[in-house]
Amino acid sequence: MKLLASDFDGTFYFKNRKLFLKNLTAARTFQKKNVIAIVTGRDAASVMHKFENTGFQPDYLAVYNGGRVLDSKGQLLYKDPLKIDLDRLYETLVQENVSQMSILSLTKVFHKSFHFDIHDWLYMMNNRSLKRNVVEDYHEIEDDIYMCSISCESEEKALLLSEKLKGMKLGCSIYVNKSYIDIVGEHASKEHAVEVIAMHTQADEVFVIGDSYNDIGMLRQFESYTVESANEAIKKEADHIVESVEAAIEDIQVR
Repeated sequence: MKLLASDFDGTFYFKNRKLFLKNLTAARTFQKKNVIAIVTGRDAASVMHKFENTGFQPDYLAVYNGGRVLDSKGQLLYKDPLKIDLDRLYETLVQENVSQMSILSLTKVFHKSFHFDIHDWLYMMNNRSLKRNVVEDYHEIEDDIYMCSISCESEEKALLLSEKLKGMKLGCSIYVNKSYIDIVGEHASKEHAVEVIAMHTQADEVFVIGDSYNDIGMLRQFESYTVESANEAIKKEADHIVESVEAAIEDIQVR
């Protein structure tokens, strides 16, 4: 049995419905004899919302960049909550003049826009559609926090700020995904999530595919693919460059 662990946004999922449906069709075929996992910086609700009415469900789901790993029945296989000084982080983000930030637990989300724009409005509308409990103060979040997501004005800004945050030694993992920075549990990573899933499935072969900086760890550790739309830094880390998840599955199946 083979395991394919795929990043979600920009790899498996596209707003272009035609591309998304092609990946879905290939994934359903692959699942007949093998296992598909989605590994993403998103939370579970927002991923599964995209799969509604598609006839597809991943066999495993790793969210918050590996901070939580679930099987298809929702059984928790691994968790690593975020435990940092949020007041210190918040003060730093204000000083750095970031665009917006969100702090997420399983039940609540705190969202702060420092520069209101259309993306902020869309984010709030998305929270409402997913029926999230949005709070006005992150101190109101009593349950485990799993991620702080920071939006920057550009990928370059995100990369620079991520290095500064790493230098603060906050006791967390920090990943860049395009112009976003994801701060998650200290031991959370996509590569560790794939290890957990591989051990649970006892897969004979493990393959991964991703397109951004938060995928680099798993691209290095396993037989890896990236898509042609990824930037050159990511392409250098992958073993194979393909057009899509569909193309990666076609290649894996003939091995």
